[in-house]
Amino acid sequence: MAQNGFETLGLRPELMQGIKELYYKQPTAIQAEAIPLILQGKDVIGQAQTGTGKTAAFVLPILEKLHPHKRDIQALILTPTRELSIQIAAEIEKLGKYLNVQVLSLHGGTDIERQISKLSRVVQIVVGTPGRVLDHLQRGTLHFGRISWLVLDEADKMLEMGFLEEVENIIVSTPQNRQVLLFSATMPDQVKQLAHRFMRQPPHIKVEQKQKTVESIEQMYYVVNQTDKLDALLDLIEGTKPYLAIVFANTQQRVQALAARLKQQGYDAEALYGDLSQKKRETLMRDFRRVKFQFLVATDIAARGLDVEGVTHVFNYDLPSDVESYIHRIGRTGRAGQEGTAISLVSPRQKSLIKRFEKAIRAPIEEKVLTPGHHLIEGRRKRAEEREAHYASLRAEKLREQAERKKRQEAPLLEALKKGKKVKPGYKKKLAKEAELWKKQYEQKKKREEAKAARKAAKKQR
Repeated sequence: MAQNGFETLGLRPELMQGIKELYYKQPTAIQAEAIPLILQGKDVIGQAQTGTGKTAAFVLPILEKLHPHKRDIQALILTPTRELSIQIAAEIEKLGKYLNVQVLSLHGGTDIERQISKLSRVVQIVVGTPGRVLDHLQRGTLHFGRISWLVLDEADKMLEMGFLEEVENIIVSTPQNRQVLLFSATMPDQVKQLAHRFMRQPPHIKVEQKQKTVESIEQMYYVVNQTDKLDALLDLIEGTKPYLAIVFANTQQRVQALAARLKQQGYDAEALYGDLSQKKRETLMRDFRRVKFQFLVATDIAARGLDVEGVTHVFNYDLPSDVESYIHRIGRTGRAGQEGTAISLVSPRQKSLIKRFEKAIRAPIEEKVLTPGHHLIEGRRKRAEEREAHYASLRAEKLREQAERKKRQEAPLLEALKKGKKVKPGYKKKLAKEAELWKKQYEQKKKREEAKAARKAAKKQR
């Protein structure tokens, strides 16, 4: 590909204007190989990892050959998740801004009646998840009899999620002469079989990467005890000063707690997780892209397919259990040639997992020593005080139990003395001896506690 980049592709001026406004400079490897073949009308298999620009690799040639004045649906793009569907639709709108292209995202979690209303108007490109697209087909509110392009994006993920039957039913509803474009990070047998059944001798473009993660991402980890993680995160945020950051946690409850704590510390933070309504999710992502808040705290729902410019840092508050999730998470930064930083907080037991990730991605993940900041120092002091208070409470409870036990043991004697009854020979002497022993033990313990407190007080005064 020549140095003047996209100009060599001979794209229409309106499309070049959209490319220019998105600051695309040079085609990525997958774009440089796929776009000319797609423009020639060939079915294409594109194999590339996330963050390599594969969305534009199929969107640009479709927009180049699209007929803006036709009212029919001309292209269908299937994706595994609603987030990716929304993302691709937004990308098409930006690139096709000066072509006045009408695009619609069809996904679950939104009012189907509203989608039906939009489908009654002009729609030229449909992006959607298999379940919702098939729902519209069965209702008769969607027809693909005249489409020219069918795109299966992230095909491996789509089939992994159990959409094979839906995808096949959708494909057979499209004309035989349509152009099929399949993009996938991996090529498991199911994807190969799908390509063999429904594609016409497609060239297989495989973008090999020496590293499975972007070279512009600096990856590091800190070994931190679970009790110190939150304070360590706050210290790292203060030290790294992110412009925009995503903080990943493994559960919804932890995401909510982290977002609340960041807000308490004065940061603009919002929580993104599966149980939020689709409208709330869309609003959050729109506000994050517009930099209306600085920290997005999320579960893995945000790890795949979300492209937000300007994310400088990704924090793995919780480490994911598999390498693919790790790659997708850190891939939210260092996009479009920009530099990024990925920081993971790792428990001592998880160091072996990090080494496994490092081997799989063929890139270094540097271990760094955490320098305690004021959050961590203050947090440790507070937790030490809480532990001491807890142990003091346990000691007091033990003394109470001992006193109760002694009282119960003395009860028969007191009762006998009270009633003037005789007791067994030697019982008084035995009881007196036990009382003397308890008293001696109590006084020894008291002296040890006082000595310990005196040493602690002297240490503080130094």
